Amino acid sequence: MNTNINVHGAMFSGTTSLRDVAIGPNASVNAAPGPAERPEIAHDVGVITMTADETRAVRRVLELSPLDDAFHAGERFTRVVAVQTHGQGQGAAMDAARRLIQRFAPKVLVLAGIAGGIDPCLRIADVVVATKVVGYDLHKETPAGTQRRGRYWEARATVGHAVCEFFSARGEPTKFPGFVARSGLIGSGNGVIAHGDAEVLRYLRKFSDKTLAVDMESDGLGQFCYENGPWPWVVVRGISDLADEQKNDDAQPLAAENAASVVRELIPYLVG
Repeated sequence: MNTNINVHGAMFSGTTSLRDVAIGPNASVNAAPGPAERPEIAHDVGVITMTADETRAVRRVLELSPLDDAFHAGERFTRVVAVQTHGQGQGAAMDAARRLIQRFAPKVLVLAGIAGGIDPCLRIADVVVATKVVGYDLHKETPAGTQRRGRYWEARATVGHAVCEFFSARGEPTKFPGFVARSGLIGSGNGVIAHGDAEVLRYLRKFSDKTLAVDMESDGLGQFCYENGPWPWVVVRGISDLADEQKNDDAQPLAAENAASVVRELIPYLVG
C-alpha cells in the first residue's frame, strides 16, 4: 500500500505491508512508524558535504561527533547534524537532503563545501553565500550551437532575509582572517568546468552579473527543496579554483575550512 509522509511540509512516498492494515468496522492497528514517519529529535541545521575535506572541515569547525550511517552531530552552536553524500552531482545532493529530512527534520539545509570562482572579484579561499541557483544543464543542440535553457531556484524568503541580515550586520564583503565572504548567485551543473572561456560561463554571466561561482550540487538541492515544501536552504561555498586551465585540488582543504567557518557565523541568523 502506498503511503505519503509529510515532515514539516515535505512529502515522501513509501510502502506499507498488509500487516499494517486492519479491516472491519471496529478494527485498529498500532504499527510502529519508520524513520521517515517519526524523526529523531528535530535539529536546527542540516549540513550536506560532498568530499572528505569538506566533511573534516565541518566536523572540526562545528564541533560535531560521529553518530551512525555517516551522520555527525553536535550542539556547540545549535543543534546541527551533517552528512556526506555518496558521490558528486545533483542526484547525490538530493539523496543526502532526503536522508537528513527523513531522520532529523532540520529547520534549514546548508550545502557547504567548495566551488569554482568565475567572478573577477573572487580570490582563492574566498567564500560565496547563495540563496539563488541557476542550473545550466538543460539545453538544446542546434546547427548554430548550444542553446541553454537554465532553470532557476530561489530559497525561501526567510532564508534570504537571514542572509541579508548577516551581511548588513557585518558588511559586504564580510572580512574574515585571510578571506572575505560575498553573497551572490551559484551556477550549477553535472560537469566540471576547467576552461576560462567555456561557453557555459558566458551563458552564466549573461544570465546574471551576480553569478559568482559554479558547482555540481546546488541545482539538485534547489530542485529537491522546491519539490518538497519548499524547504529552507542556503549554499555556502569556498573558492578552491577559478574554473580555468589552472584548476587543481591544492586549495580545496583551505576553501572547505573557510566555508565551514562562514556556516558557523551564519547559524545565529538562520535559526535565531
